[in-house]
Amino acid sequence: MKTLNIILISTIIALLTGCSSAPTLGDQMVTRGKDLVKEGTTELEQGAIMVEQGKAKVERGNRMIEDGKQVDAK
Repeated sequence: MKTLNIILISTIIALLTGCSSAPTLGDQMVTRGKDLVKEGTTELEQGAIMVEQGKAKVERGNRMIEDGKQVDAK
């Protein structure tokens, strides 16, 4: 009976320690991966906005160049 109690208590302790709430390495990696995806998506969106702004500046600059050439031609 004493041996059975020891086995039962050991089994319960093993089950409790196996079910700890601490995240595993895999869980931590998944969480970090999700964070990286969010950061990357945000940076891509910001980059796309900056590209559009850059294109608009280039177009304005080209128009000013053409206007400047026409002013000098007159």
